[in-house]
Amino acid sequence: MTEVSLRALKKYYGKTAALKGISLDVNHGEFISLLGPSGCGKSTTLKCIAGFEEITQGGIFFDNQDISHKLPENRDIGMVFQSYALFPHMTVAQNLAFGLEMRRVSKSEIKERVMRAMDMVQLTPYADRYPKALSGGQQQRVALARALVIEPAILLLDEPLANLDAKLRDEMRGFIRDLQKRVGITTIYVTHDQDEAMTMSDRVVVMFDGEIAQAAAPEDVYNAPASERIARFVGNANILDLAISARPEGGGIETRLPGGTTLHVTASADWAGERLRIMARPEQIMLTAPEHGQLGGRIAKRYFSGGHVEYSIDTDCDEIAVVGPTTQNLKEGDTVGLCFDPARLWPMPDDRDGAAP
Repeated sequence: MTEVSLRALKKYYGKTAALKGISLDVNHGEFISLLGPSGCGKSTTLKCIAGFEEITQGGIFFDNQDISHKLPENRDIGMVFQSYALFPHMTVAQNLAFGLEMRRVSKSEIKERVMRAMDMVQLTPYADRYPKALSGGQQQRVALARALVIEPAILLLDEPLANLDAKLRDEMRGFIRDLQKRVGITTIYVTHDQDEAMTMSDRVVVMFDGEIAQAAAPEDVYNAPASERIARFVGNANILDLAISARPEGGGIETRLPGGTTLHVTASADWAGERLRIMARPEQIMLTAPEHGQLGGRIAKRYFSGGHVEYSIDTDCDEIAVVGPTTQNLKEGDTVGLCFDPARLWPMPDDRDGAAP
């Protein structure tokens, strides 16, 4: 297993900065996802690590060895592309063997490693088939096996599931993550799909405008985003802009909802300013009878989504999204009460001057 370190990495295309001095350490055997909107620099970062793009400034290190200017073939990486990039005139077994042949591995070892790789991705019965005779998921597994059969130090994946349908994407997420855990290989995965990043990764690295905005465990990125921009990009976020009413000696901050209800929020008592912006995720809000709610509202829109119902509630705190159970008999136009769990509210700095993702 190999550790990857990016140190003040910069990449310019002419005068345009694609990467603005990013630094990141990826631990041995860790699975991280680079997540962000189009043009944020995530694919450029991966291409720099792979050696497909020449860096402008900074350094790339594998186990503290500077590989910044090595050719791709000398970096000991396995790469999986969005397009799979399989050789159409070669069978599954031949596609897997190709990289080993280029490395002048003995025929007996090639045969053994190819068989082991096909078994790993459950494709042994398809050894003699050509890519056109395989489904999208099977082709993706061939591409994954081809990257792993050379036994690289690092596995790089560039939006490998983008071309698959929703059901197959879900299946392949679990397959790739389980395989990565079994093999124990250091993996860097690029995606714009938040569900992929959240379900597959040890850490999620959120990127905007060529910079790293937050690098943390999926739960922390979701529940404790470093900025409002991250909160709105990762999942659905309600942002309540409330006046600070008190700073109790016991800690935290008290804010007041329209209607007079006090909310005690876990935040530093020396929080600057007289207002506090608080994130509440839709599934963290409970709908109840109007007289029992901390905030009143009216259901403007209702969407049935299978296992839950999504509501858009008009309130004096603007429109608030809520996710509720299908057992609640609520309809559009109903007056409801909203209840917040103070322990799950997250205060954040006001970064509204930043560009939207």
